[in-house]
Amino acid sequence: MLGGVVAAVLVAAGTATVLSVTHAQTVAARLPPASASSEQVLRVYLRAAKAHDCAVTEALTDDSGGPDAAWCGGRTPSSWFDDHPDLLGYRHIGAVSRLSAKETGRSAEECIPVDVTETNMTGAEPGDLPGWQFCFRHKPAGWRLTDEGYG
Repeated sequence: MLGGVVAAVLVAAGTATVLSVTHAQTVAARLPPASASSEQVLRVYLRAAKAHDCAVTEALTDDSGGPDAAWCGGRTPSSWFDDHPDLLGYRHIGAVSRLSAKETGRSAEECIPVDVTETNMTGAEPGDLPGWQFCFRHKPAGWRLTDEGYG
């Protein structure tokens, strides 16, 4: 991979064709469609966070939270023991709760509780965090993570 572009060469019937795919295109291919539900987006987000696919977690995070709002936020880890939160596992994805704009003071959100296992999260001991909430707002590109935590 050079300069964010992956090149592939296809050889057929003695001719070569070069195809290029940008980094943005490869990330976009891993994102859920804009029509996906908040729960479907959450599942893609959790798989990406667990796999340390920071490009996907950042793409699924609303710009208002900044890149540091995403797990892996804006950093490429040098190891699993770096100084950023690592999602080690997740289970028990709960029911979606819908919050009106009046309740949030911004725009409507959908929040989903998940039991997560983490390490390196600021303010938390490594281990299980039952009922961790992931909250999403609907944008033109689909549901995007806007907030997370308890409460």
